[in-house]
Amino acid sequence: MPELATKTMGRPVSFDRDGTVAAATNLYWRSGVANTSFNEVARALNVSKPTLYRYFGDEDGLLSAALEHYVSQRTHHADLLHATGDLRTDLNAWFGLQIDDLYDKHHDGTTPTGCLLMECVQLGKALGDKTTATVDRAVHEFLDLVKTRLVVARDAGQLRPGIDLKAAVHLIAGQMIVAKNVVLVGEPKENLKNMVSLAVDGITA
Repeated sequence: MPELATKTMGRPVSFDRDGTVAAATNLYWRSGVANTSFNEVARALNVSKPTLYRYFGDEDGLLSAALEHYVSQRTHHADLLHATGDLRTDLNAWFGLQIDDLYDKHHDGTTPTGCLLMECVQLGKALGDKTTATVDRAVHEFLDLVKTRLVVARDAGQLRPGIDLKAAVHLIAGQMIVAKNVVLVGEPKENLKNMVSLAVDGITA
């Protein structure tokens, strides 16, 4: 991999921050946050530790930036949640895309992580303050995204009568945790899609 940070005599440091964050994100996602040290990130990215400290402050700062990048890549398909106006169709299409992405990256079930955000959620207090704040923000934004869609569906009569909205939001959001764990055990992709579809059927009219 080419140097992402170089210094030429008499010239300022040239640093590809976006490229570094993207590469770090891929490393954390592929190897697992808990199994990836700051030293390993520096070696894998061919960037010196002092450079990483200069631009990210510390390991927590780098992981937080990587997680923000990961979440931004996962949420830009949010328009699918409103694509057809039919809740069942839209949720299955949105989850289908996320599941395809997970299996494209982790098709053999041997990698430590499926969803980087869900791994960070499960690490909990083992994370630094910056990453914890990023996780909390990402989770709440995702819950709000799902809630907004379910409110529209409820008003259109597409939720089952008597369904508790908060419980439905957490049921749907929780399918990403299900997806992470199912990926890890090597379950066939179509089985996971069928499982998620059953959860969607459970709340739709």
